Amino acid sequence: MICMQANTRAFLEKNLPEALEMQNIRDVLEALYILIDEKGFAPPKYEDYNDFGREAQRAYDDLYLSNT
Repeated sequence: MICMQANTRAFLEKNLPEALEMQNIRDVLEALYILIDEKGFAPPKYEDYNDFGREAQRAYDDLYLSNT
């Protein structure tokens, strides 16, 4: 079972529901990394996170720290 905080679960339910069905933490982190890469950066340079990216990164950090 993958451990996570309630706010991380809510984020995944809304934005990446298939991750909740995954059994391997590496698979979840990879899917979340791809989502951050696709939607998490602000134009014009795409160097800084947008609001979505910051929220997604907090979820990623929670998953990583809670499962390693």
